[in-house]
This record gives sequence, structure tokens and C-alpha cells, in this order.
Amino acid sequence: MRMWRLMTVLLFTTLRAEEPTDSVLYVRQIVIVGNETTKEHVILREMSLKVGHRLTMASLEHDQKRIYSLQLFTRVDLDYETDGDQATLYVRVAERWYIFPIPILGFKYRDTKKFFYGLGFIHENFRGRNEKLVASFALGFDRWVSLAYQNPKLTDGDDIFFRGYVTYSSVQNQNVAQGLYQQKVFAGSVTVGKRFGLYQTALGIAGYEDWRISDPRAGRTVSLSGRDRFLMVGWRYTLDTRDLREYPTSGHYLSISASKFGFGESEVNLYRAGYDLRGFTLVTGDIVLGVRTFGNLVRGGVSPNYLHSYFGYDERIRGHFKSVLEGESLVGGNAEVRFPILSPRYVEVSTKFLPPEFSVWRYGLSVGVFADGGKTWYRTQSFGTAPWYSGAGAGVHFLLPYSLILRTEYAVNNLGKGEFVLDFGSSF
Repeated sequence: MRMWRLMTVLLFTTLRAEEPTDSVLYVRQIVIVGNETTKEHVILREMSLKVGHRLTMASLEHDQKRIYSLQLFTRVDLDYETDGDQATLYVRVAERWYIFPIPILGFKYRDTKKFFYGLGFIHENFRGRNEKLVASFALGFDRWVSLAYQNPKLTDGDDIFFRGYVTYSSVQNQNVAQGLYQQKVFAGSVTVGKRFGLYQTALGIAGYEDWRISDPRAGRTVSLSGRDRFLMVGWRYTLDTRDLREYPTSGHYLSISASKFGFGESEVNLYRAGYDLRGFTLVTGDIVLGVRTFGNLVRGGVSPNYLHSYFGYDERIRGHFKSVLEGESLVGGNAEVRFPILSPRYVEVSTKFLPPEFSVWRYGLSVGVFADGGKTWYRTQSFGTAPWYSGAGAGVHFLLPYSLILRTEYAVNNLGKGEFVLDFGSSF
């Protein structure tokens, strides 16, 4: 519990806003260069600087990172020309390759024993409006066919966004205590939301799910037939001021959500509420402190295995990285200090074998020291009796082109056992 209180204090310490430095320059004009495909409003939407605003170094750095976080560009640079107290601001971008008819290769839940493969078509900047269009199928550990579409801004005059998703899959269960069995799932959802300014969004989601179990047993579905079909609705509010989403150095993130599964058409009748709170700040020089707390809580009727909460899949505790911890509800936290060894920089690779979209590479190197903790529990348990699991350690983080991050780490858990961790993406 001492660790938990310390992480809470650190988290709220990171949420203090920094005052921008004074400036005598004002933005007279914004000129965007290099966006051959991407519409200007996609870039301008991410910028805090507008015509008439004071120009500061802090705002330039903030907007550079916000634009890069779109993951549409291999390089983003901001510079300006002055005329008295007026400045023309130039946003120079180098666009990525957006269309990928690619083989799908991966490891489910980042586990090397759960290999899947297939083929997909991905357009990451459809119509130049940052719309996402994805069609894919996969075989191997899990099998699926899916189609998804996302539009972050329906028209130029609003901030309404839309997402649609439909999939049919055959997936293996997550609850290891009952051995492996197949779950055939048909699911679809529609999401409509609104963005408020630079940092806030609110959305509502409506969907339908159909779960069929190959070997019906108690707990695998709510229905004794081995098949659950139900509607679901939910909402989510998000506040996100992180400077760089793939590997933040400042800002904070808050997500609050609630969902309802089943409305009388099925035996499924559950409520789930969740939160995710993160903070990042520079403690000295370029050293970054990041902290996070997250969790979800279930209420209502019987909770089937496929709606349980887990550590060991999408969420993990380093030190118990391969351990599967199951429950109906979950709470956890992380703290990490990141020491940059090689600050992110660009290198241009000129060769006739590479398209221009692959000629600019962004890379960097950091060392991280971390501590993770969490627990899961059932409604038949009290929160206090469920055991805590924790781990701490250090590792090297490789920041690679196209927003890829590779982490190699070593962690020791609360039982004194150590393990090596190889993982992708930032820890949070």
C-alpha cells in the first residue's frame, strides 16, 4: 500500500501546468509545406498556435509533437520568419506511406507462443483526411475476418467523429484454469463522438455480440446452451494533453467509461465502469517521470469468462509478465523514470530502392526504471483479501521509425523471482 500511495502522490504532482515563456512575436500566418496528400485542416486541428497567438518555443515544441502523434508523417519541423513583431509560421512535414497491402504476422497478447498470420489492407490516411480503412483476415492461434472504418471529422464544419467495426472470429479462451477451448464470436459496433478543442472527446457506442462455445460448461457462457447473444451500449470521456502519444514526455491522460451488456434480450446483464489516469513530467533536464493508475469494476448479473478482467494479456505486470491473473474486476498502477541516452532525431536515407515515404527515419534510445503493481478479484471476495502482485526493474527502450518501440527489460517480482521481458510499444 505504501507503493500505491507514493504512486498517487507522484501522479498528481505531474498534472501541474507549466507557464509558457513570454514572447513578443505573434503569428500572422501559418504555412504548411509537404502535405501532398494530407488536408491542411488535419494538421491545423492539432495545433495550439493560431493566427494572432503569441509565439513561444514551448508552443512550437508542443505543436510539433502533437502533429507527429498523428502518425501520418515521418518528420515534422516548425520554424518561422519574422517581420517586426509578426511571424510567419512554417509547418514542414514529410508524409509516410499510407496504403499497406501487407502480410499480417504477430503474437496474440505479445506472447511468442501465440503466433498468428494473415493478410490485410490498411489505408491510414484515406482521402487525405486521417480516415482509417482496414480489412483483414488471419489464421493461426486465433482466426478472424474483420472490417473497420474510422473518420475523425465527418465534415469541415464540425468535430464529430465516427467509427464502425464488424468481425467474425474463432478465438481461444483467456481463462487458463479451464484449459483451451474455442469461442466463435460475431461482433459489430458503431461509435459516434465529439471532440472539444484540442484535448477532450466524448463518445457513445452501440454494438451487438454473439458468443458460441465449442464445449459448453458452467461459467463459459451465461446461457446453459453455450451461446450468448446480447446488445451493448457504452460511453467514454477522454482528456489527453500528452505531447507525444507513442512515448510521452509531458502531459496527462484521463479516460472514464461505462458500459451495459444485455437489455433483456439475453441472460447477460452486466455493468462495467473503468478509468485510466496517467501523468508525465520532466523532473530534471530531459529525465521523464511517468505514473499511471487504472482499473475497472463489474456489477449486475453473472459474469461469463469472456467478460472477465485479466493481467497477462493486454495489461501486464512486469515481474509476472507471463502470469495470467483473472477476476471480474481489476486495479493496477505503474511508475517509470525514463533517461534519454539518445534523444529522438532524424536521419535521411537516400537510395533508389526506397520510396520517399521511407527515406526519413526517426530514432532514439532511452533507459527506463520502473515499478508495476495490480490485483484482480471476484465479487465473492473482498477487495482487501485479494493478493497484490508487483514487480520492479529496468530496461532499454529503442525508439524506431514509423512509431515502433522495442523494449528489452529485466524485472524482479514481489516473490524475489526475476525474468527478462521483450515487448513492443511503450509500457503506458
